[in-house]
Amino acid sequence: MAAHRATSGPVVAGPWTADPAATTGARRAEAEHAVPVATHVVGRPRLHALLDRAVATAAATLVAGPAGWGKTLLVGSWLATGAGGRAVAWVTLEPGHDEPTVFWAALARAVGAQAGPATAAALARIHARPGGRLADPDELPGAFARALRQAERPVVVVLDDLHEVSSAAVHQGLRSLVERPVPSLALVATSRRDPPWPITRLRLAGLLAEIRPDELAFRDEEAAALFAQLDVRADDEHVREMVARTGGWAAGMRLAALDLATRPDVDAAVAAFSGDAHSVSAYLLDEVLGRQPAELVAFLEQISVVDLVCADLADALTGRTDGETMLAELSAAHLFVQALDHPGRWYRLHRLVLDVLRARPRPRRERRDRHRRAAEWFRHHEMPLEALRSALRGELWALAADVAGAHLVALVLRGSADEVARALTAVPEPVLLDRPELAAALAAARVAGGDTTQVGALVAAARRGADALGGRRHRLEVHLALVEAALARTRGDLEAVARAYRTVPLDVAALDRWGVRDAAVVPVVVINNLGTAELWTGDLAAAEGHLRATAEGTGPAPLPRVNAAAHLALLAGERGELEEAEQRARAVVETATEAGWTRMPQVAPAYLTLARVTIDRDELGAAEVWLARLAAVEEVAPEPHVQLARALALAARHDAAGDREEALSRLRDARARAGSWTPPRPLDEQCALAEADLLARTGAPDVARATADRLGPARTDAGRVAAARLLRHLGEPVSDVLGDTVTSRLPRVRTEACLVGALAAERAGAPEQATALLEEALLAAAPHALRRPFLAEPALTDLLRRRVDRGSGAAGFAVDLLERLTGRPADRGARPALAEPLTEREATMLRYLASTLSNPEIAAELYVSVNTVKTHQRAVYRKLGATGRREAVHRARRLGLL
Repeated sequence: MAAHRATSGPVVAGPWTADPAATTGARRAEAEHAVPVATHVVGRPRLHALLDRAVATAAATLVAGPAGWGKTLLVGSWLATGAGGRAVAWVTLEPGHDEPTVFWAALARAVGAQAGPATAAALARIHARPGGRLADPDELPGAFARALRQAERPVVVVLDDLHEVSSAAVHQGLRSLVERPVPSLALVATSRRDPPWPITRLRLAGLLAEIRPDELAFRDEEAAALFAQLDVRADDEHVREMVARTGGWAAGMRLAALDLATRPDVDAAVAAFSGDAHSVSAYLLDEVLGRQPAELVAFLEQISVVDLVCADLADALTGRTDGETMLAELSAAHLFVQALDHPGRWYRLHRLVLDVLRARPRPRRERRDRHRRAAEWFRHHEMPLEALRSALRGELWALAADVAGAHLVALVLRGSADEVARALTAVPEPVLLDRPELAAALAAARVAGGDTTQVGALVAAARRGADALGGRRHRLEVHLALVEAALARTRGDLEAVARAYRTVPLDVAALDRWGVRDAAVVPVVVINNLGTAELWTGDLAAAEGHLRATAEGTGPAPLPRVNAAAHLALLAGERGELEEAEQRARAVVETATEAGWTRMPQVAPAYLTLARVTIDRDELGAAEVWLARLAAVEEVAPEPHVQLARALALAARHDAAGDREEALSRLRDARARAGSWTPPRPLDEQCALAEADLLARTGAPDVARATADRLGPARTDAGRVAAARLLRHLGEPVSDVLGDTVTSRLPRVRTEACLVGALAAERAGAPEQATALLEEALLAAAPHALRRPFLAEPALTDLLRRRVDRGSGAAGFAVDLLERLTGRPADRGARPALAEPLTEREATMLRYLASTLSNPEIAAELYVSVNTVKTHQRAVYRKLGATGRREAVHRARRLGLL
């Protein structure tokens, strides 16, 4: 039997308030942690005693059984008795909790302040939103356990519907909590199936207690109490027979009791009762409804047009004034509606009841009237997605068009594009094409998710019907401009993107007068996408200004902020600022994972950034992960410029692994697939010159020259450096091409230019100039661990060895590069000093890094915060030219620092 959630507001998908993103998150969190309201239930002290004993003796308790066995209701009623004096934390699990960071953040929020201030502070670090620092997923179970060890009182954490979580990583973390119990923590999990744990071993070790259908099944005395509570005139024989027929199945028992309560001849009814759980539930549901008072059934039919209902909405749908009383009485029966909070503000109709009621024939005028009332109520209460759904279900096309036209920006750009597309796809095509605002809304919803199906036809239909809209035409034109700009982005026509967005009015007051709800979002979208186009077309300064204005702004429009943050990460990577690039990109990935946007095109630049960063750092295995994620986005939302950039990164990955032929093949295939599309100039230069360089190094100099000649002179600094590298590989002079790129302020350009110049000077017989330029390259690259430009030049080995012997301001980085190029440790006798020595605190930190202590344990040893530990770590990594703990320790030992 389903239990009733206790929350403080409706749980409705999609934005509907002045700050929908924040409100939606808050309401989902409330529902996620809502403890069931266990009222009007049959007392089951034997099961409460089982739970008391289980949580007192085992690390975890598993309440397992099929749907309808009363698992959630049992645990909720047990909590209502006091849970043995423990603090209570409840998490209702859904498929979205499969992501480890989401799962552990939910547990951390649930426990929160229940276990005392110290625990709350420790847990706050786990569930911090992006903008804070989210822990490494592998460290989350340990961080959760350490926080609970500080608890001031025991805590019982209930994981309701654990079967919704299939992630091996999540279950591994839970197993660690069970196998290494925290004294103050008791886990209770309800599930329809066993979790992937070593159940037998945990049971034999006394770590796991279980309550299964044999225990959950109603006993005769419990069934008798249920029948008495519902005024069923049944004797002991009737009760035993019904328990036998239903197998004690909780939902079946209650359905049977409700049915028998209406029967004049209980003997005949019991004798006729038969069938398995599913057929019984369907039969009894229909029979019970058929025997309810007409007034009650009419009330249920009237409110069944919505999935969620509150008293005020019920009154609007029925024209009555007793919605609160009716809903409260119905919820007490534990069948028709489920209370979502206490004292019962919002309710959800039982799914089976909804199906039965909605299938009943009803006059079309009456049905449309109910849907109109629902849509108007939702619109008045700032719930546009629900308003749109209700209008569409009632085939109220004019009302649906008005709702879609007014709220399109909010619906599409605040994460509800998929829901809008699904709702509108069900509308008959002639209706769509005849209603400009519905056509524009479906076009916007599809293109926001990267789906261009029929978008052109929808936009054309909307434009044809625009004249008939009167004063609403201005609003439609704003929406169509946004759609056309987004469509141009999917085609990779970034110049058209910029042109389209420049036609969109940015005056919020004017937009508001035209009826654009959430008008403040429009300038955010426009400025963000202008920055995107400017980045890909090479105007990096303008791009940074526009992207920062979006990413660092406040207020609505989460998708534009994700897009801007992802492109800022890509911009940092393009400059060679790898640490900033990685931090920004990982924050985007965390946000996207929590929101379920991992395959949205707005996230693709973050994956591309992380792939490039790992290749630049010579972490080729890690690059595969991000390239695969990028490919997954391309499957659902391909953008030509991103596809070509991915091919470029993939070619770099194969080139780094020594497979030049495969690298060349990847680039050629990508350029062939592009067909007549013209890439943005910077991307075109990168691809053409990369292809020419690969040709030169694979013994095809004439083809390489022809490829470069077709491109013409490079126009960007990165292009000039790539052209100079090609000339060096072809044995031609490079100084005229390099120009002032050797003094560039961009780490990548300066590093690569100085390297090309160094190798050219070495070949020209100018060793001093060569070593000086190499030192410039090392100093530019070391702070960012930018290794790939050096490792791509095997001819650099002797020059680099000379530089190491002579000493370098980036000694650790230089030694590391030499070891990677030669495949063996550098001379142990050559221990160059660091250009920037470690401070006393950093030297202490280095010694701790060489230990097995975790960051929280190091922080405890030093009596500092974990953030302080991380700050010192980053300084150590930078000075040693390392990207991680193991590498820093290895480098320090090579340099004689440990």
